[in-house]
Amino acid sequence: MSRLLSRMTDGPGLILGLMSGTSLDGLDLALVEWPGTELAEFRVRETATYDYSPALRKDLFESMTGATSDVCRINFRLGHHWAGSVNDFLAHHSLTPEDITCIGSHGQTLWHESGTATLQVGEPAVLAGETGIPVVSNFRENDIAAGGTGAPLIPYLDWLLYRQLPGNTVALNIGGIANITCVSRDMGAEAVLGWDTGPGNMVMDTLVRYLSGDRERYDHNGDMARRGTVDESLLDALMKDAFVRQAPPKSTGREYYSRDYVSERFALSAEVSPQRGADLLATACEWTAVSIVQNVERFWQPAERIDRVIVSGGGAYNRYLMERLASHMPNVDILTCEDFGIPIETKEAVGFALCAGAFLMETPANLPGVTGASRAVVLGRLTP
Repeated sequence: MSRLLSRMTDGPGLILGLMSGTSLDGLDLALVEWPGTELAEFRVRETATYDYSPALRKDLFESMTGATSDVCRINFRLGHHWAGSVNDFLAHHSLTPEDITCIGSHGQTLWHESGTATLQVGEPAVLAGETGIPVVSNFRENDIAAGGTGAPLIPYLDWLLYRQLPGNTVALNIGGIANITCVSRDMGAEAVLGWDTGPGNMVMDTLVRYLSGDRERYDHNGDMARRGTVDESLLDALMKDAFVRQAPPKSTGREYYSRDYVSERFALSAEVSPQRGADLLATACEWTAVSIVQNVERFWQPAERIDRVIVSGGGAYNRYLMERLASHMPNVDILTCEDFGIPIETKEAVGFALCAGAFLMETPANLPGVTGASRAVVLGRLTP
């Protein structure tokens, strides 16, 4: 702890946030600076994404259902891999380890049972040892110990970013899973709502990998889905999904919307024609859009209209998905977090830099109205 305190002045200073999401595309980094002690007063200085190799991505997928030995190995392998990425980032931006107060690392989620158990890997001891920077990690556990679901945690960032906007705002992150934060002007932290709504990119990406024989990882701009026609009977069945219909607080992940789930729900066989494949993707895209909108309509009823939806995550680049979302919310402004100075792809890395900053300031960063925890708690664990 003394090494960490010696790096701090009046506030968090410079923190490097790390996030590896459910899409398993790579490691997102965000360098966030605090000029003082107010957590809401920060700026994003630099961001970067380091893509995973196909071999590492394959091993990550397999470790999610692998033996204990596989989990142990990938934990340390990611620690080494991320340390190399951090050191490269520092060198590229002419920074030294002593310039950084700490790293805020969410880790790679291998398993998450809402409110029951969670496991993020990417060994913080290796990361701290090979970078020379203290690491704050394991952000979900304290919320679960307080009776919460352990996720989502980014609503804390959304609340700080959007609480001064007029009217009512939905912050929508479309990663592998879609999640939302509901914020009204001048809303206190205790009143913020947020939850995972259901599938984001994960189901669509799984379909693309299947249909392309693993040659493609995602539907660029939604072009393949745009060529398809929604299978209404399949969409009706998908909308009966138990998690989509479940009332918040709720969170989920790849252990629920797994490859087996997609194979069963979409009746994948060895032979799927190109047109049928496009129809399946169009249906999956529509499901993502409609499940988001229905979750907002069912579970958040502000006194007045919803004024805007602010989108982040890789799904913001899927033009067809954004068009479908807008078609179901015709009187709402659809924006992106870049309109507010936060990079689309690295917003969650910014969020976990913020969570690390809150840890340093001994400030709770979970929102009980979001996770269902019995109380607000400080999140994280220090590896000096």
